Amino acid sequence: MDIKPTLKELAAIADVSIATASRAISHPEKVKFSTRRKIERAIEEFSLKNKKTGSGIIGLIVPDLTNQFFPMMLTGIEMVARSNSYTILISNSGADEKNEEDNAKKLIDMGVDGIIIIPSGETRSRYIQQIVKDNVTPIVFLDRNPDLDEINLVTTDNYSGMYQAAKYLMTLGHSKILYLDGTEGTSTAKDRLRGFYDAIGENGDTGRIVADFSFNKARSEIGKLLQSAHFPYTAVLSANDNMALAAMEILRDNGFRVPEDISVLGYDDIPNARYAGLTTIKQPFVEMGMNAMYIMLANINNPLSSKKNIVLPSNIIFRSSCAVARTMRI
Repeated sequence: MDIKPTLKELAAIADVSIATASRAISHPEKVKFSTRRKIERAIEEFSLKNKKTGSGIIGLIVPDLTNQFFPMMLTGIEMVARSNSYTILISNSGADEKNEEDNAKKLIDMGVDGIIIIPSGETRSRYIQQIVKDNVTPIVFLDRNPDLDEINLVTTDNYSGMYQAAKYLMTLGHSKILYLDGTEGTSTAKDRLRGFYDAIGENGDTGRIVADFSFNKARSEIGKLLQSAHFPYTAVLSANDNMALAAMEILRDNGFRVPEDISVLGYDDIPNARYAGLTTIKQPFVEMGMNAMYIMLANINNPLSSKKNIVLPSNIIFRSSCAVARTMRI
C-alpha cells in the first residue's frame, strides 16, 4: 500500500512553494512544463522512499477461543476485512500475558499490517506498551481496556449494562443475589462489578464468586457452595453467559428450578444463551468487530491519524430465566 505525500512534502522535495505544488496538481495547464516535471519527479522520489507493499494480513490476538463471545466479534472484523481485501490471522493467548506478548512479537516479525488485541488483562507487557508508543504498527484494542494512554479502543458500556441487570433483578424482588465475577484485573470484570454494587447499594444481601469467565470454574465453585449448609440466594447474576449457563446447569442438577426457585441472568448474549432461554445483557459483538477493523483501516491508510475510543451501548434481552423472587410471592 502506498502512502501519498502531502502538499508540504511535495513542495519541499521539489523546492517550490506549497501554492505552486497545489496548482501543479489541480491545474497543471496553468503551470509551466519545467515546474510540472519537478512535481512529477518529487512524487516519484517520495513513492520510492515510502512505498509499502503491505502483507494484506491483520493479526488478531484473543484470550480464549472457547468462549463464543470472542469468535462472534471475529464475524464483524472479517466482514470489513474481506471487503477491503485483508485476511485475518488469529492467535490464542490463553489469557496469559506472556503468550500475548509472544504472539504480538511473532505477528510483527511476520510483517502483518496491524494487530487487533483483546487483552487478557491490564497490559503490563513493556514490549506491547513500546510498540503502541512508537507506533511501530497499527494496534487496536477490542472489548477490554488495557489501561494504556493514547490507544485505539472499541468496547461497550460494561458499567451501565451490569447496572441494568442488577436493577432488573431488584424490580423482581431479588435482594439475595449471588454474583459470578470474571477474571480479576480485566476492565470488563471491574466495570461490571462496580455497576452491580452501585445498583444494589445498601439494599442487598449478596455473595460473590470469582470464576474467571469460565464455565467449568463457575460450575465447580457453585457446586461447592451448594454442598454447604447455607444457600440463601434467590438469584444468580453473572458477568458473562458462560458462567450463567454453568449456574443453570449445576442448580438444576441439584434439584433447583430455574426460574421458579432461582433466577439466573447473564451477560453477552452468545448463541447458547438464546437456546437456553437465558435473560442476558446483549453486547453488539459484530458491531464491535466492525468498528475495530474500520479503525484499523484508517490507521493503515494514515499512520498519523488520531486515536479513536468507541464505547457502544448494551441492552437487556428478556427471556425465561428470571422470575419474581419466591419471597415476594403470595
